[in-house]
Amino acid sequence: MTTMLVAISGGHLAQLHMLAPRITGGDHVVWMTDDTAQSRSLLDGEHVYHVPTRPPRDAVGVLRDTRVAQRAFAEHRIDRVVSSGAQIALSALIPALLHRVPFSYVESATRVTDLSTTGKLVDHIPSVRRYVQYPSRASGRWRYALSVFDGFKVEPVGERPITRAVVTVGGNGDFGFRRLVESAHRALPDDTRVLWQTGSTDASGLGIDAIASVPSATLSAELTAADVVIGHAGTGTALAALSAGKVPVLAARSVDHGEHIDSHQDDLAAFLAERGLAVVCPADDITYDDLREASRWRVSRRDDLEPVTI
Repeated sequence: MTTMLVAISGGHLAQLHMLAPRITGGDHVVWMTDDTAQSRSLLDGEHVYHVPTRPPRDAVGVLRDTRVAQRAFAEHRIDRVVSSGAQIALSALIPALLHRVPFSYVESATRVTDLSTTGKLVDHIPSVRRYVQYPSRASGRWRYALSVFDGFKVEPVGERPITRAVVTVGGNGDFGFRRLVESAHRALPDDTRVLWQTGSTDASGLGIDAIASVPSATLSAELTAADVVIGHAGTGTALAALSAGKVPVLAARSVDHGEHIDSHQDDLAAFLAERGLAVVCPADDITYDDLREASRWRVSRRDDLEPVTI
């Protein structure tokens, strides 16, 4: 059996990569995603079909990327498609419908209280198998089967000095988040060794060694070595920090400040704070005490999660 896994890089890809072992079992797997440092590092050794990185809600891009999905169907006998979005899901959905191949859509874990634009679109296609990652969001058409956050547990550890940190606002995308970078810069001790992954954020004048994006393996190593992680409340950032054993300090991007297209990061931040999986702060008001609180906790993975059929 061949399963095609489809996700845009960033949080969507990080989620699907984490869920894949529970979904695919012993299946042969092919991937479809955009070509970024993260996707090349995370999917090294996998069979991957790359598409260009496109801006949100790019209808023409969706149609163009359909040709890549059609090539995958021509070169493999695809038995099912699973996607965690975003709009790249629509590019794979079209040939899946034409070939009568089952298509499952797993809504992003960022969607705690509502559906994404892609989720709302696939909601109108009866043949799509639709899943949410929170039991409270399940309904007649949307089922709950699994979540990327199910497998984490948190326990206290002794207080430790903060000598090494990672500050990340995501490795790609069109929106800067200078407020968080400035706030983190104020809160961190001057002698802290910091990896600043700033994406498209303008970090000029701050006196920091900003890097737009680093490979997934490099970021993972830096997160593991860090005493504290500070980031935007994106799914990819949260999952990367938790997977590295860290409770992150997170701040949600603001639509009013031109930092995102909607307010879904507020929902995710609140959910993670409720579960004790993040210390959540306003982007302008991160303090050293917030960093100390986050450093007092250690995250580990559960090993009792069962495979699921979706």
